[in-house]
Amino acid sequence: MTCNHLPPDSDIPGLDWALGADYASPPMPVQIGEADTPRKIRLTWSVSDYHFHKSDGIRVRIEATTSALMPTKVFAYLLLPAQADTEERTGAFDHVCSPSDLEEYPEDAPTPNVRPEWFRLNYVDVVLRSRAEVHAFIRDTAADVYTLKRTLDLADRLNPIGELWIGGAPSSSSSSSSSRSSSSSSSSSRSSSSSSSRSSSSSSSS
Repeated sequence: MTCNHLPPDSDIPGLDWALGADYASPPMPVQIGEADTPRKIRLTWSVSDYHFHKSDGIRVRIEATTSALMPTKVFAYLLLPAQADTEERTGAFDHVCSPSDLEEYPEDAPTPNVRPEWFRLNYVDVVLRSRAEVHAFIRDTAADVYTLKRTLDLADRLNPIGELWIGGAPSSSSSSSSSRSSSSSSSSSRSSSSSSSRSSSSSSSS
């Protein structure tokens, strides 16, 4: 089958440029760059060359290289069979971690004998079909990492919301009674101490 709708080779460079030379540097939401808390993480990414009508895919590698007050290993992987008919398994990137994932998933390799076999790495390395997918992948990954960072920031601040007495709150009469009992016990103790002191003094005089 012949594809007759493709442009002639002479038009390909112009079309390639028209698709956007900045596809690998998509605009980010403004708040991602805000210096609002000490918690930070740095993402760097690399992209393979792509030429329209000559390339069938684009490799993208995003890496968390530096961080403060949070781990760099924020990319969740799941160990899956490499082939349907073999026992060989390989890690497949699934998503940017949530705060719960950071607590539960081990770094570098899954925990033995635990299913499903999740683990965390500091990079994601994928091959995508088009520059539009690359644009969306870089933008969405950065946004998800920002969401993780902001969620960790919010978790630092706890707001007092509720209170519950298990077994019932002590009544005011019980509190007063307990207070009187404590006061009476204290007076009795002072009286006994005074009495004992007088006794001792009397014995010395004899």
